[in-house]
Amino acid sequence: MKQAGMQIAYAGVYITQWMYVQMVQRDIGTKHASTMQKVGVSDGQMWQYMSRDVKTIVVTGIVMNDDLVPLRRSLAAAIDTDEPQQLIFGDEPDKYYLAIVDSQPTFTEGFRSGTISITFICPDGGIAHSVATQTADNMGDNGTLTDEIAVQNDGTYPVYPVIDATMRGDNGVLTLINENNGAILQFGNPGEVDGVQAPDSETVFHYNLMSAPSGVAVNTGTINYPTYPYGSSPGPNTIAGSWDYAKAKDAATPILNRTVAMHWAGPTYHGSIKANAAGVNTGNLIWSNRFNVITNVGALGRVEFNLQSGNNIAICFVMRDNTYAADTLIVEGWVNGNNVFKQNLNRALFTNGMYEIVESKLGNTTTFRLTKVKQLTASGIVSSAQTVFPPVTIDGMADTPIDSFTVWMAGFSNTTGWTINWSDSVFQWVNVNYWKDLPNRFKDGDVVQVDVPNRRVFVNDAEDPTLQTIGNNWDEFKVQPGSNTIKLLTSSWAKQCTAEVSWQEAWL
Repeated sequence: MKQAGMQIAYAGVYITQWMYVQMVQRDIGTKHASTMQKVGVSDGQMWQYMSRDVKTIVVTGIVMNDDLVPLRRSLAAAIDTDEPQQLIFGDEPDKYYLAIVDSQPTFTEGFRSGTISITFICPDGGIAHSVATQTADNMGDNGTLTDEIAVQNDGTYPVYPVIDATMRGDNGVLTLINENNGAILQFGNPGEVDGVQAPDSETVFHYNLMSAPSGVAVNTGTINYPTYPYGSSPGPNTIAGSWDYAKAKDAATPILNRTVAMHWAGPTYHGSIKANAAGVNTGNLIWSNRFNVITNVGALGRVEFNLQSGNNIAICFVMRDNTYAADTLIVEGWVNGNNVFKQNLNRALFTNGMYEIVESKLGNTTTFRLTKVKQLTASGIVSSAQTVFPPVTIDGMADTPIDSFTVWMAGFSNTTGWTINWSDSVFQWVNVNYWKDLPNRFKDGDVVQVDVPNRRVFVNDAEDPTLQTIGNNWDEFKVQPGSNTIKLLTSSWAKQCTAEVSWQEAWL
C-alpha cells in the first residue's frame, strides 16, 4: 500500500512506499565536539580544538496495511546495508546525507497499523552533499589553455575535488597547487628531461637475411679461432659450407660439410664496411646481430661475430657449446686480441631461442650487450634476460679503423650439432650529435585522474600506485567555500595539459 507525505529515498529505494512520515529530526547544522583542558587552578577550562562528531537523523512514521508482515520484511531489506548510503529527503531532492542505519529500528504494531522509528547515523558529521557535480576547466575565454583553474564552491563546507588532466605530448610530472592554502600534490619526477644530445646513427647496412645479402662474400674473412689445438690430431679449423634461406623463416641457416676431422668447420659471411660521412673508419660504432640457437646435452656448436681492421680482428663475440656432457652456453669477448671476458650463461634465464648481441665502440671503450629476446614488437625488443659485460677500455681503439666484418657458424667434426641461424644485422656509425627524445613518465594522450577524496591516482583508467609521492598534501587539498584557484604545472619543456576539476558542493 503506497503511503503519502514526504518522500524519502535510501540507497536508491523510496522507503516511504511503506510508511507515512510523521516527523524527521535533522537538527541544525552539524554536531560539534569541543576538546577542553583544565589549566592549573583557574576557573573553567581552556578550549583546545573543535571537531564535527557523528550526526543522527531520526525518521518516524506510521503504516496502515491489512498485512504488516510483508511490509516489515520489505522495509527491513531496503535499509539493511553494510556501509553508508545516500539518504535523500523530498524537501531537498538536490542533496543527500551519507548515512547508515544505527541500532535497531523500532516497529510498534497495532491492528492494521504500526509506528516506525528509524535512526540513521552520518559518520561524516551530517554534511549535506550535492547530488549534482560541478566542473571547471583551464580553457581561457580566448580559447587558449591556462595554467590555472578557477573553482567557485557555492556550498558552505570545504570539499575534496577530482582532477582529470590530459597530456598534450610527453611530460615528466604533474603538479597541482591549491593556491588558497598552498597544498601541493605532485606525481612523476620534476627532474625528468625530455631528451639528450646523443650521437647520430648513420646506418651502413641492414641485412634481414631473407636472401643472400648484397655485396657480401661467402667463405672468406678472418675467424678468431683459426686452429683447434686439442686432441690427438690438432689442426686448423675450416671455413667451408654454404647458407640456406628456406630452412628457417627470415633467416640464413649454415649448411655444414661434416667430416671426421677433429676440428671446427662452417661457412662464413664476409663484407666490407664503408667509411662514415667524415670519410673515416675510426668513428664510434654499433653493430647489432640477431640469431637463433637451440642446443642441449650432446649438441655442439660455435658462432663468431667479428669486426675486422684489415685482416686483424678488432672486436669479437663468441658463443659456443663445446661439451657433450652438459647443456651449456659459453660466451667470450675479444678486443684487439685480448680476451676481455669468458663466462657460462645461466641456462635457466638464457634459454633456447632468439638472441641479440650488440657490439659497440665509443672512443677507446668497447661494450658488449647480450639479450635473450622474448618478443619482437613494433617499438623494439622485449627481453626475458639481458647481460651487459663490463666495458673494456684499451688505448688505441679510438684510432683503430673498422673496415669489414666476418660471421662464422660452425660445427665440430661429424658430431651432433646445435640448431642455429642468423636473422638480422645492422651496422651504424655514431658520429653526429642530435636530439634524442627520451621516454617520459606521461606520453601524449595519457589521462591522469587524481581522486583526492579517496587518495588514489589513475592513468588511463588504471590505478597507478607508483605515482604516489610521500609528502603530498592530500588532507589539505580542499576546495573551500567561495572562490578557489588550482594551479597546474608540468615539466618546463612540456606542453600545457588540458584539465578539468569536478566537485560536489556540501552544506553544514
